[in-house]
Amino acid sequence: MGTFIALIGLLLATVIVAAVGERTGIPWPALLTIVVAPVIFIPGIDTVSIDTHLILPIFLPPLLWSLARRTSWGQIGSQLNVVLTMSVILVFLTIAALTATAMWILPGVSLATAMVLAAAIAPPDPVAVDAVAGPAGIPKRITGTLQTEGLFNDAASIVTFNIAMAAVIAEGEVDFTKGFVEFLYAAAVAVVVGLIVGRLAALFANSVPDSVIRTAFTWVLPFAIYAGCEAIHASGVIAIVIAAVELSSRSTMTAEDRLTGHSFWETVELLFTGVAFGLIGMSVRDAIDTAGTYIWPAVQVGVVLSVVAFVVRLAWMWVLYKLNVRKGRTHVSPLRLQEVLLMAWSGMRGLVTLALVLAIPPSATEYHHELSVIALTVLTCTMVIPGLMLPWLVRKMDLQKGPEADRAIEELNQRAYAAAHKAVREHGEEHAPEAYTMVQEWLNSITEQRLQDPESTDERMAAFERARESAIEMQKVALKAASSELHRARRERQYNPADVDAVQADLDRLIVASKRNVLARPSQMVKWES
Repeated sequence: MGTFIALIGLLLATVIVAAVGERTGIPWPALLTIVVAPVIFIPGIDTVSIDTHLILPIFLPPLLWSLARRTSWGQIGSQLNVVLTMSVILVFLTIAALTATAMWILPGVSLATAMVLAAAIAPPDPVAVDAVAGPAGIPKRITGTLQTEGLFNDAASIVTFNIAMAAVIAEGEVDFTKGFVEFLYAAAVAVVVGLIVGRLAALFANSVPDSVIRTAFTWVLPFAIYAGCEAIHASGVIAIVIAAVELSSRSTMTAEDRLTGHSFWETVELLFTGVAFGLIGMSVRDAIDTAGTYIWPAVQVGVVLSVVAFVVRLAWMWVLYKLNVRKGRTHVSPLRLQEVLLMAWSGMRGLVTLALVLAIPPSATEYHHELSVIALTVLTCTMVIPGLMLPWLVRKMDLQKGPEADRAIEELNQRAYAAAHKAVREHGEEHAPEAYTMVQEWLNSITEQRLQDPESTDERMAAFERARESAIEMQKVALKAASSELHRARRERQYNPADVDAVQADLDRLIVASKRNVLARPSQMVKWES
């Protein structure tokens, strides 16, 4: 019962802290971790205890799915270099540097044990990056690059972790050739599984008329994918991402699906992220009890490893900056020196690091007492402190939303408007002339965002009522055409899916209104802009 009360308290704290973070501009996950940590030392308050082997299977699938459904094949295609250079090469470089550092500062530690610790610390957590970077006001182009990196980098670290852990348990040497083959196998099989499951899931979702059932299906699916991939030793992380993108690109979602699905997954992401970061805060007491007198040496080790991870990431971001500028890339980051520092600062470790470190069995290393403290120190240095400082850093670097994002939104609005106008012209003869005129003016009132004077509005509304039914049908045609154009734009590389979704969300509200036989009035138009 104590665990149940603690869990409910953690959920309530998540909502309250998230509201405080929204008003203050402080990234709420970092704030929640700070709030929870000292509270658990109050006598009588129990902590939430979850089997360490269940942390990733419980939290990672829904959070990864929630993040992956926001991206698209177009964005992934435009950022394949990010997947290769940041999700794979950077992870392996960081593992190598951290392994060497751990063997240097931890006397007597074996290569395999050092690799286990390094693999757990190496990957920035996509959940931490998304939860902290978004509220901090980081531009969408940079956030998109960080999200793409985070969606795939866990695969490299988890495979390396498993290979090194097998060597530790067997008390043997790390087989790098076998590890490379297993990594290729895990990634390739995961891609195939993700594509097949995503396509089949789209067929099922398209055949089910109830939006509630479709939303519930997407909730169960990521858990099933993760469990299935783990059973065949494939990467559940990659499979979930691929399946989510494939389902989003092939399912014929209605406006209700998009609106309800967005609200549902935003709620899931908030609560699951809150519990996950709350667990990080709650781990403080257990870590201190376990480490005992070894706590301060463990803190020093965690600080050193955090610094090494930051330096490696900073150097690699500078290399990528030079490559991006030389090749004239415009849809990835970093493109400026300010972005090099920002993206290095945004290499936040989180749930994956904590879960992997806690999954190391006590018999694996003589330093098992210090592992929890090392992990929490790394999380503090790479997530809590950077998270609290990110809003200030973004302001100082003048990295608020740039004009390129505004141009993208405007261009998407124009495309949707042009498609709607074209559909009205093509189908205008099927309806009464009054309806054709009304819908044309309705479109103009949205796009031009004109304010109508009261007398003009009354006259127009009388005309609207006379041609109401016909105008509603034509309005549906226009909205369908606009939505189809945005669906095509989402698959194109030059647009950030977040920009498309922002325009689509406003359009979906109009679609829902039209299905209720409500013809939006010119004086009550919702602007088609983010």
